[in-house]
Amino acid sequence: MPEVVLFRGIRYAAPRATTLSRLISPPYDVISPAQRDALAERSPHNIIHVLLGKEQPGDGADEDKYLRAARSFGSWLEDGTLRQDPAPALYPLEQSFTGPDGRPRVRRGFIGACRLHDYHEGVVLPHEKTLTAPKADRLEVMKRVQANLSPIFGLYEDERAEGHRALEAAIAGAGDPVSEADSDDGTHHRLWRVDDPAAAAPLRRVLAAHKVFIADGHHRYESALAYRDLVDRERPGQPRNAGHRFIMVTLCSMVDPGLFVYPTHRLLLGLRELRPARLLEDLAKYFTVDRLQEDLRRPAGRAWAVSKLAEHSGKSTTFLMVAAEDGKGSILTLRDDADLAGVPLPTNVTLRDLDVTVLHTIVFQHLLGLSPRSQELGENVRYEMDAGEVVTRTLSGECQLGFLVNPTPLWQVQAVAEAGETMPQKSTFFYPKLASGLVMRKVHEDLHEELAG
Repeated sequence: MPEVVLFRGIRYAAPRATTLSRLISPPYDVISPAQRDALAERSPHNIIHVLLGKEQPGDGADEDKYLRAARSFGSWLEDGTLRQDPAPALYPLEQSFTGPDGRPRVRRGFIGACRLHDYHEGVVLPHEKTLTAPKADRLEVMKRVQANLSPIFGLYEDERAEGHRALEAAIAGAGDPVSEADSDDGTHHRLWRVDDPAAAAPLRRVLAAHKVFIADGHHRYESALAYRDLVDRERPGQPRNAGHRFIMVTLCSMVDPGLFVYPTHRLLLGLRELRPARLLEDLAKYFTVDRLQEDLRRPAGRAWAVSKLAEHSGKSTTFLMVAAEDGKGSILTLRDDADLAGVPLPTNVTLRDLDVTVLHTIVFQHLLGLSPRSQELGENVRYEMDAGEVVTRTLSGECQLGFLVNPTPLWQVQAVAEAGETMPQKSTFFYPKLASGLVMRKVHEDLHEELAG
């Protein structure tokens, strides 16, 4: 089962929110080019310069964005911009935020170094597919910088809330936070250090009895596996507790009151053969179609439509479809008597029962003719977290169809992962994202002393 150990974190020397907020960034995979440039301009020491370098004219074998990232990271360690903590620790993390639903929440977890396991071992489990290009990019960063710059996000079962209580106790005994920062989305991050092995032991014991489910960070995890195997090939005989056999993970109890899975909605465009009236006829073969009379251009009408969709959450497979051509909304609910014999649904029951699986397979693939490959490449599909934006972008004509979905329940995420299956892209949206640069870890610092604790 999982081994989670203490490590000597690397942190910015400026620990307080006013300064540190200028130095952290979101995870690499949610940063647009414009946002990347804005973060880089914010400070010459913003972690973005290491996390997500920018290609420059003249780059080649002797100079590229990865070499520049490594130089920056090394120089910051040398000049004191970054400092490594003197003793190994676990790092409790609290994130105070307002969710996409407008409600204030607090989510807590703790950051440790988790031993890497291949998926087939059944210790660390994914729920999403990965793409080759992002993994190759993250592997290059790891090879050059040789550090974990941001933690992946992992969940663990905690039926009796033992982990949740152990974390509360660890935070209570840790004193004041060692770092605080505000990210651009309004999330307030507070970080503590627990360097007493006895105080960290209850958290480690809880984790040792449970699997870890990757919530966010599949590409970074698989890149870390590739890096581990690369080092083992090039430098055989490394000790079992060599640092490259671990990855930095934020671990959150599944019963944490601030843990929520939010929906990611879908937009379709570039459908040359789309005929909304014909599509409604085809949809009626598989779904009950409830045409809404509310004006979705009005905020009150949108809110009412979203509330109608939410009534079906956890009860039936239901979506809210918006069409640009007529500006109307329709509630689509999968019929119990639908003949699915000709639909290429997956054989795994848990996977085929997911709302997003039904949407992507029956509607996108079977009725609209979008192949799984074209969906993965995003040729006709766009993703949006804000339901209002989906309606606006559809009714404006920017997109032809919008589909609002209910959130995927956490138990379904777990069930799909345990079955060895993967969900369609953007099936889950864990918010808020974990900050990059709040605490980091050297990849080649052995962890045997910490394990002994």
